[in-house]
Amino acid sequence: MRLTRAMISTAIALFIGIVVPLATAQPASARACGSVVSGSSYWNWDGTFSTHVVGTNCSTRYGRFVWDTSDHCCVPMWVKVERQLWGSYGWLTTNAQYKKVLWGNFGTHNTATVPSKTWEGDERFHACWGVGDSQPGSWTCGPWVD
Repeated sequence: MRLTRAMISTAIALFIGIVVPLATAQPASARACGSVVSGSSYWNWDGTFSTHVVGTNCSTRYGRFVWDTSDHCCVPMWVKVERQLWGSYGWLTTNAQYKKVLWGNFGTHNTATVPSKTWEGDERFHACWGVGDSQPGSWTCGPWVD
């Protein structure tokens, strides 16, 4: 059997498609499976609430809002988690989840999850908070993390 140029190109493409994602994927321990992602936390100026990105099972993330007490009377707080992918036009938000927390509902509140799919390319996440009866027009966000 004679190897043709098309067969060689197909074999190389198959090799690259399988080996490169395996070689570049982060190990589970570096991806914060089941814990707050290192460097993702943000505390407000007086320490009464904070936001965090939390890894669940290494394939999802969610936003966490911890509200201890507040002088901000009567207006609901919001938390969101965003996922962005790097593409030819820069960072693009591909997934976001939001949760409204009524005033006085102190404690820990989590958004629904967004996917974490490293094989889709470079991705990053951050958790944010905002204030308003409806979804806020502006957000205060923690740092971007993997």
